[in-house]
Amino acid sequence: MKNTITRSFELQDYKIVGTELSGFWADLTSKEELIVEVNYIPEKKKVFSPEEIEKLALEIRNKCGSFEAQLPENIKCEVTFKNFGEKVYKTGQPDFKLEPRELEEVQVAYRFYVEYYI
Repeated sequence: MKNTITRSFELQDYKIVGTELSGFWADLTSKEELIVEVNYIPEKKKVFSPEEIEKLALEIRNKCGSFEAQLPENIKCEVTFKNFGEKVYKTGQPDFKLEPRELEEVQVAYRFYVEYYI
């Protein structure tokens, strides 16, 4: 049915080149909402530079758009950037901006939800 979340993505689908996953949790809060929390750490070093944070944020936003493109049209994806004051990106949002800074870990929550019923 298109009014329920009936599939998820696999762990490797959340991976991003140059990072490692330091945490991964999925919570099906209802048949209409799935929240997947992912923590990214840098591969082979201790911290992300501000430039790497900017690039990583773009990769995460692109990943959300890619996920949404694979789902029925009424199921949407958004990402909450937890290290940045719970700032939320909705797919296609043109004016999204973070203030990149040096971080040891980037914590995000991908939220898949039924936007409208068909």
